[in-house]
Amino acid sequence: MSALAAKPRVFAFERNDPTEESLQWLMDHGVDVALGKPMWEKGFKRYTDDEIIAAAQGFDGVIGASGANFNRRVIDQLPQLKYIAKFGVGVDSIDVPYATERGVLVANTPVDNQSAPVSEHAVAMMLTLRKRLNEWTPAFMAAGGWRGDIFCDVIAGSTVGIVGLGRIGRGVAQRLAGWDVKILGYDPFVKEPPPGVEFCSLERLLAESDVVTLHAVPTPENRGLIGAAALALMKRDAILINTGRAWLLDYPALRAALAEGRIGGAGLDVFETEPPDPRDPLFQMKNVVVSPHSATWNLAGTKSVGWFAARNMWAMISGEGEATIVNPEARRNAKI
Repeated sequence: MSALAAKPRVFAFERNDPTEESLQWLMDHGVDVALGKPMWEKGFKRYTDDEIIAAAQGFDGVIGASGANFNRRVIDQLPQLKYIAKFGVGVDSIDVPYATERGVLVANTPVDNQSAPVSEHAVAMMLTLRKRLNEWTPAFMAAGGWRGDIFCDVIAGSTVGIVGLGRIGRGVAQRLAGWDVKILGYDPFVKEPPPGVEFCSLERLLAESDVVTLHAVPTPENRGLIGAAALALMKRDAILINTGRAWLLDYPALRAALAEGRIGGAGLDVFETEPPDPRDPLFQMKNVVVSPHSATWNLAGTKSVGWFAARNMWAMISGEGEATIVNPEARRNAKI
């Protein structure tokens, strides 16, 4: 173990692993770890900018998911901050260019075992909506319901459009192989389509697909990629699945399209504000199925991500091992 000049201080502003073994490992390595909000407790809330500024004051590093925004103001108000270890792949809750300018290293956790649960979750939402399982519920039957005027549909023979063909988008395509579906794909960053996928324009994908599922990486260019104009291209009975990033979808436009019957339904695991407002009209719509950003929320997965983030933090602090740093150029501006 490298000798550290002073005991580093890290604030785990969000804790995603109920065993907390990875945080204890950091403590055993001489890191002073302060514990923030456990993500597994009910009533979880994000930090406001003022709250994270107050809570993270004086710490060298922070660990967490997307429960706080590390924007310019927050970074400016945390002069001691040197390291951010993010749970998950996406870093859209962090102003990475400004962190780089200020010499703050940012690491993420591109864990391979996240692609399977998210791919499965997307397919589960497709089936739930097509099979009307969100309407044929125990409550429906307890009230005397039996079939009624609810008619389910099939996936076989339909067209599924996948927006974003990274690991998760490819995972969806693999899981639909052999299901007798036509798969269209759109990803301007991928040159060769995976087996069984036909690449096409986004416009054609939206117009021809019975199911559209979003898995693109958030970039400045694709913020609100699926907005009113894109939704207007979709079939009236098509369903939209978003287990990717809220960044990709214009939620007010989606609410309007669903309310007006311009698309058939939606399956959502991510929201523009998390946790979302319980009064959101999406929660009252029969053609919507939702989950609380839980596609990867399994114990093995949370432990794996927790260990990945802890090792990232230790590598950044000590220089031992390698961290998956998204802005290595920040080292040129690093704080001494």
